[in-house]
Amino acid sequence: MNTQLETIQFHNQFLVVLNHENKPYIAIKPICENIGLDWEAQRQRIKRNEILNSTTCMIKVVAKDGKNREVLCLPLGYLNGWLAGIELSRVNPQIKPLLKQYQLECFDVLYNHFMPKVAQQYPNTISVEQQQAIKQAVNERSYRTGEHHQAIYSKFYEQFKVPRYQDLPASKFDEAIQWLGGVHARNGLSDEDWYDLAWLYKVADRMRSQIELIEPALRAIDSSFVSAFHSMAIEYKRNLHSAKLIIERETAHIKAKNIIDKWNRVLPVIRHH
Repeated sequence: MNTQLETIQFHNQFLVVLNHENKPYIAIKPICENIGLDWEAQRQRIKRNEILNSTTCMIKVVAKDGKNREVLCLPLGYLNGWLAGIELSRVNPQIKPLLKQYQLECFDVLYNHFMPKVAQQYPNTISVEQQQAIKQAVNERSYRTGEHHQAIYSKFYEQFKVPRYQDLPASKFDEAIQWLGGVHARNGLSDEDWYDLAWLYKVADRMRSQIELIEPALRAIDSSFVSAFHSMAIEYKRNLHSAKLIIERETAHIKAKNIIDKWNRVLPVIRHH
C-alpha cells in the first residue's frame, strides 16, 4: 500500500492527511484532540453512522516515537459531513468557538490545498441569503455612523481582500457581519407591520407640518393655543425624526418591485433626506 503522510497547518494546529491508494484521507483523532472533543465518543458516533462508517479505514502510519500505529481515517470528501454533524449546542461551551471555526473554515483550507485550480474557479462563497445580510449590515452601519455606502464597501473590500461582497468566502461571513457592526434584529415585525408604521410616520409628519403652518395664524389672532401648537411643531419634529431613522433602517432591505407597488407611496417619504 502506498501511504504518504502530509500535515497541513490550520491556524496554529495541524491536520494530518494521508494519501492512501491515490486518495486523500484525513485522520480523525488529531482533529478531536485539536478541538477538545471526546475522541471515543466521536469514534462511536462515526461507527453508528451507516454512511460514515462505510467509508472509514484504518491506515498504518509511523508515529513520532517511530512505531507503526493504525489510525482511523475518513475520506477527505466526508470530513465536512462529520464536522457538520457535531451539534454546537451539545458541546462544552469552552470548545464551541474552536469547533465552529473548524466547521466554517476547515473544509475550505483542505479544498484550496488539494484542488487549488477548482477552488479558484469555484470558490465557496456566501449564499444569496448571506449576501442580503451583508447588504443590510452595510445599510445599518451607514445609518448608524453616517458613512456613505460606497466608503463602507471600499473598506470592506480592503479588509477581506475581495473585489465584490458577493465573492466573500463563506467561512468569513460571521467575521464580516461582526466587522460591519452586526445586523439589527427586527423584533419579529413583518414587512407588512413596517409598511403600516411607515404610513403612520407619513400621516404624522403631514399633521405636524399642518400644525407648523397653523401656528403663525393662531399667533396673529393672539389665540390661547399658540404655545401648545408651537411646542407640538418643535417636539413632534424631533420625535418624528427619530422614528424616521428607525423605519429607514428596518426597511432598508425593501425595494419597490414596480410602479404600482404600494411601497412606492411611502419609500420616497421615509428615504428623503
